[in-house]
Amino acid sequence: MPTLLRLILLSVAFAIATVAIGWWGVPLAAALYGVISRKQRSSAIIAGVAGVLAWSELLLIDAARGPIGVLAYTLGGVLNAKPIAVYVLTLAFPGLLALTASLLARQAMAYFGPEEGP
Repeated sequence: MPTLLRLILLSVAFAIATVAIGWWGVPLAAALYGVISRKQRSSAIIAGVAGVLAWSELLLIDAARGPIGVLAYTLGGVLNAKPIAVYVLTLAFPGLLALTASLLARQAMAYFGPEEGP
């Protein structure tokens, strides 16, 4: 499967998992993806980028519904940071979750998984 198609499908899966069960959906789906694609070297990076894309999609949907800029400004004031930092942290969170969950699942399968014989 081409990498771009895999990235798009994975980002949609992350978005659906986030809507269905909350932010825990990202590491769970990423761990499943890490197990499935453990033979591919770039699977964790693809998972991280897909996590960022998924939450970008959700952020854009929320921005279309209401004044998300006001929320970012208010939360930035509480955190003593600029509103752009709120957006960056919001998008970095799922990316790091997906990246690390995929890596951990892949390494766990390499350590605990069935041995491949001839």
